[in-house]
Amino acid sequence: MKKLITILFLLATILFNLKAQNTVSIDIAGIENKAGKLYVALFDSKSTFLSNKATGKIVDTTGETTNVSFENITAGDYAVAIFFDENNNGKLDLGEYGIPTEKYGFSNNVDPAIIRRVPVFDECKFPVADNTKVTIKLVSANNKEKGKN
Repeated sequence: MKKLITILFLLATILFNLKAQNTVSIDIAGIENKAGKLYVALFDSKSTFLSNKATGKIVDTTGETTNVSFENITAGDYAVAIFFDENNNGKLDLGEYGIPTEKYGFSNNVDPAIIRRVPVFDECKFPVADNTKVTIKLVSANNKEKGKN
C-alpha cells in the first residue's frame, strides 16, 4: 500500500510540474523611441484584467522590436496589456479625456481607439498550452489623431 501511495504521489508531482512548464513569449513591435521601458502585464482572469493583480515585467528597449517571456505558466486563458514608458516616469501618461499619450498594446492587437472603449479580457484572451507565442504591435492614440500609426 505504501508503494502505491508513493507512486501516486510521484505521478501527481510529475503531472503538476508538467502542467506549469508552459512559456508565453511576446514579440512586441512598433517601438519607435528606443529609450524607455516596456511595462508588460500578463493576466489570467477577467477579475484581474487591467488591475494591479498581474504577473508583470519591466524591460528596457533595445530596438524597434523586443521579446518578453514568462515561464512556468499554468495552462489556461491569458491576456496581455503593455505600455511603453517613453519618459521613464513609471506610469502611463494620459492626456485630455484620459487618452494615453504614450504607446500601448493589448493581446490580439485589440485597439481601444477602434472599439471606442477599454478592451475586456474576453477580447484579449488567448489560450496557453505548451509554448505560446503572441505578437503585439504598440499603437498610439496621438498618431491616430494625426493620421499615422
